[in-house]
Amino acid sequence: MPLPLQTRLPSLTTRLLPKLPSLCTLAGLLIGAALLPAPAQTVPAEAIAPPPSADMAFEVEGRISGMGYSARAQLRWQQDGEHYEAFQAIRLPLVGTRSQRSSGTLRPHFLQPLRFEDSARKRRSLRFDPASGSVIADEATQSASVPEGAQDRLSVFFQLAATVAGQPQRYVEPGRQIPIWTVANNKQEAWVFEVVEHAPITLPAGTMDAVRLQRMPRKPGDQQADIWLAPQTGYLPVRIHLSEDDGDVVDLRLRDYQAQTDTAP
Repeated sequence: MPLPLQTRLPSLTTRLLPKLPSLCTLAGLLIGAALLPAPAQTVPAEAIAPPPSADMAFEVEGRISGMGYSARAQLRWQQDGEHYEAFQAIRLPLVGTRSQRSSGTLRPHFLQPLRFEDSARKRRSLRFDPASGSVIADEATQSASVPEGAQDRLSVFFQLAATVAGQPQRYVEPGRQIPIWTVANNKQEAWVFEVVEHAPITLPAGTMDAVRLQRMPRKPGDQQADIWLAPQTGYLPVRIHLSEDDGDVVDLRLRDYQAQTDTAP
């Protein structure tokens, strides 16, 4: 006979809270191990166009460890032409909240993260030092080198949006790729997104045109990720679908979009 919900809650929280999906990953929390060094990478040649500041709300449907769930997520993006701050959170009833925050500066060709925080049962963070070209986790004893233009696991999606917004005509035809060096956990690697199509998409917020991109897997078992960027939101994401080879799935669909008049992060 199944255990009553009250009895199952502690084990559910232990299993689900670290896996609460974010806009960027279903992976586990940051750990204190030393980050692996990064190879040299060329800074993107295209100038970016960071999206206007906005508040966004999403409806979330998913499955974790065989259990389906519904939730709500929020995304706040703020920029004043020189600095940015991104915040996202997803709240699962009876289990808890997972949130991420990235803040930094805006460069002509890329976002420059300075600090990244990931909060669930505890808070962990990364600190970027552009002057030395390095990054360090709060729990780590030494830093690791990162290439110029590297992103954390939240800023990567806004770098993607700003890249497409900078030259949208380049990202209409299928097959165009966008590589972005991404730092998290005890590893860093190139995430490559490829244009799949440019077509209307129907969401709780309504129907809008969108560019659909797919993260290209590097090896068997890599997370599958599809993201839809809409001109109507300045190419901020309006849908994100993530899936793991163990059957875990999360689908975030835009419910509400509100442009901000106060753009100071």
